[in-house]
Amino acid sequence: MKKNALVSMGILLAAILLIILSIGGKFYMDQKQFHNEMVNVVKSDEAKKEIERGLKNLDPKALTPEGVIKSYEIDYGTIEHNPMGGIMFDVIVNNDDKLRVYNILDKDTSTGNLENAGGGNTSALEELLTDKEK
Repeated sequence: MKKNALVSMGILLAAILLIILSIGGKFYMDQKQFHNEMVNVVKSDEAKKEIERGLKNLDPKALTPEGVIKSYEIDYGTIEHNPMGGIMFDVIVNNDDKLRVYNILDKDTSTGNLENAGGGNTSALEELLTDKEK
């Protein structure tokens, strides 16, 4: 009798463990898919236009030989979902990790287009931009 009870208990524990692992796996896969969708949005041409528009707001001559901001690269490792909505990520300027622009992209509910919903930049980039103005 005790042997049957132990076997039944073992089967029950194995079933519970299997259910927990299945739920955890499903949650992980959903999160992975959601992150991949965010990466695809950030890689889109529409996002590129918004990023460049934001850089030109910081430096009107950005991405030209006369500008302070000569080039940029998206740091894909920083892509996150913003709890208030949208996608947060960093842009590295001039291949210098200290020169970063923090972006939040969101969809405009009335048009469905991506828009820059905020962000900021590092103090090192701010200093560089301010020095150029002088």
